[in-house]
Formats: sequence, structure tokens, C-alpha cells
Amino acid sequence: MATIRGVNLGGWFVLERWMKPRLFTGVDGPDETIFCKQAVNAYDKLLNHWDTFITEDDFLYIKSLGLNSVRIPIPWWTFKEVKPYYNSLPFIKRAMEWAHRHGLLVLLDLHTAPGCQNGFDNGGITGVIDWPKTQENIDLTVEVLGIIAEEFKDAPALWGIEVLNEPHFSIDLNLIQRFYLNAYQAIRKILPHVKIVFHDSFRPTDPSWRDFFANNEFTDVLFDLHLYQCFEEKFRHYSLSEHIQEALVRGDRLISELSALVPIIVGEWSLGLSPSVFENFDPFQHDVGLKLYALAQLHAYEKGYGWYFWSYRLDIEEPSGWHFRDLVERNIMPNQYGK
Repeated sequence: MATIRGVNLGGWFVLERWMKPRLFTGVDGPDETIFCKQAVNAYDKLLNHWDTFITEDDFLYIKSLGLNSVRIPIPWWTFKEVKPYYNSLPFIKRAMEWAHRHGLLVLLDLHTAPGCQNGFDNGGITGVIDWPKTQENIDLTVEVLGIIAEEFKDAPALWGIEVLNEPHFSIDLNLIQRFYLNAYQAIRKILPHVKIVFHDSFRPTDPSWRDFFANNEFTDVLFDLHLYQCFEEKFRHYSLSEHIQEALVRGDRLISELSALVPIIVGEWSLGLSPSVFENFDPFQHDVGLKLYALAQLHAYEKGYGWYFWSYRLDIEEPSGWHFRDLVERNIMPNQYGK
């Protein structure tokens, strides 16, 4: 049984246009960098967004479902005062206080890095992967992780720190693993017992991971997999039954096998699928099928140390397989996760 059951509070402190399109009115790009450069009264809009997108009532709601943790993506620039960005730290601190008040553990996830580690909107700068090109970027990321550890070392809700979200699959794994080791050491100097989480860089079965975890003296380290079934080309041709089977196989094989090496969390997953999966489904069949897909994934991910759905909230009009709260209220995701 999973120890951690939670949701991501995505789109809060690292903007992604698709999660709140109205915020990007007048902006011609999908990420926070372009938002900060182009949005009229960007800071005022961010202040309102940070104050209203997720509230204390949301923490209460999450806890009422029996979930026990939230993963909070945070940007590197908040800890170094870099232009054109703005500082969300007071709101991150308030989120930590809310989590503690309502008995939720927090995984702080460094979601962006200097130069951008993946070229995705969630990395802050779409189409750019300059993070691995200079040692200065990598060293600055380690420095920021030390600042985060120092800033939150006395926060009772702090359960873990994820050192970097989704470094791109094209980056040399030797470079990533050296960075992980340095990041681990920087955090451990300040926080002896907090969980430290490494993302798999979309290569969970690469043989080098076995040596990495076996040859370093880590304590309280977790390995994070993001298991989506909508981005790879092969999934465009899957039927719903094949998607369900894929989820079950991942639990029985991938998660179970890797768990023998290191504790596994599925730090991101969703019900997002290609619309073609539901061609010729009526609304009832669509919702039943989506519920089966949700239950198959939950069954699989319970075999690991824990999981976090992406994401708790989207500010959009149409139903979505990415909008956790709406899925609960539509009775597609379960409404109770406690013991």
C-alpha cells in the first residue's frame, strides 16, 4: 500500500498557459518567462493569481478526501531575485503553513532551473534547454536547492525536496547523476532526514540507475516516474483497453522491479488521453471508461511508495482528464483515499 497519496498544486507558482488560459490574455506564449515580459501589470496579476488560484479551503478539501500530501512546483528565480521574474516566496511560505495546519505533507519540487532543463512550458522557457550547457547553470541550481533547504528547514510540513523536475531525455545521464549527487549533498548538510527525490529523466530502466543507487550512500531517497499515456507516438493508436492494460503492466513490472532498487513515487500522472480513444463513445461510456482507466492506474501506483495526480486544479471551461477536483466531483476519481 502506498505511503504517499497526493495531488500536485501545478500552475500555481510556475505558470502554464493551458492550465489558466485567461491569465495569458494579451500574451503570445505559453510559459512564465513570456508572461512576465508581455503581460500588462504582470506583477499585480501574479499577486492575484497566487492569492486565489489555490486557497486554504483547497487544503481542507484535499485533506477531507483522505489524501496526505501535496507536491508544490516552485521556480528557481524566486530564490535569486532574477528579472524578468517576480517573487512568490511569501505565498509559498503561506502554503507550507496551510499544509501544516491541515495535516498535509509537502514535497517541494524545483520545477525550473537556470537556462531551462527541458524546453517545456513547465520549465519556464519553452523551446530552450540551456541548463546543461554550462557548469554555472548547474552550480547555481545546487546553490538554489541549498537556499530552499535553509529557508524551509524548520517548516513542520516539509516532507521532501525534489531536486529538479523532468530534466530532458536528451541530456547526458552522467551529467544529471553528478548533479543529483551534488544536490543531495547540499541538501543533506542542512536537512539530515527530509526525503530527497530524483526524477528519472524519462529513462527509468537505463542500466546506469542501478549503479547510481547501489554505489552511493543515500538515505531517504526516492525515484520519481511521470507516467503519462498521451505524449508518445505509440499511444496515439491505443484503444482504451490497451491504455488500461499498459497501466496495469507498469505496476506489475516497472514499479515492482524498480522498487527492489529504490522506493518509487509516481510524481505525475493523469487521465489525459488522445480524444481518438473515445471516438464512438456516448457520454456514459466515456465516463465509465475514464473511471476504469483511473482505477487501473491507482491499482498500479499503489505498488510503489506513493503518487501525486497532475493536477489538483485547472481554470478552464471544459471537462478535462487533468483536473483532479472536477474528476472527483464528477465521480470519475474516487472521493476517499484514506485508510
